[in-house]
Amino acid sequence: MSNDTQNRSQFLDIYKKYSDELFRYSFFKTANRDVSLEIVQEVFMKVWSAFDRGEYPDNIKAFLYTSVRNAITDWYRKKKPLSLDGLQEIGFDAPAEEVSYSDKFDVEKILEKTNDLEEMYREIIILRFVNDLSVKEIAKLLNERENNISVRIHRAIDKLKKQYNNK
Repeated sequence: MSNDTQNRSQFLDIYKKYSDELFRYSFFKTANRDVSLEIVQEVFMKVWSAFDRGEYPDNIKAFLYTSVRNAITDWYRKKKPLSLDGLQEIGFDAPAEEVSYSDKFDVEKILEKTNDLEEMYREIIILRFVNDLSVKEIAKLLNERENNISVRIHRAIDKLKKQYNNK
């Protein structure tokens, strides 16, 4: 098998394995489908370029998430702030439905409620429960200690429980 064929095969395997979860992560961070698609496409172009140069990241999952996070940060820096009126004009309306707290959660409703959390808690919840990353993977991705990540997850869950109990 030629090196180009091997690169293509490895790239396709990585794409199939991670593209959907990277898109979901990006979408929950940007709330914009088109932007999320562009971000994921941009990240996979970086992967292909690295493979083409013969460079293979040690931890592809960490590389992908770091690249997506950086692209999202860049997008927010470039994005013009919208006023509340501007958001309503383009169809954004804050969800009004109540969510009751129970042992089983509806992920979409929970994620809507995470918007009330501080960014550091919201990101941890998305990485852990939407993207199903382990505490160890999140710690490596965010350059934090595993204990810090575990504490943030616990605090974020407590904050969500309080939100539900207050409504």
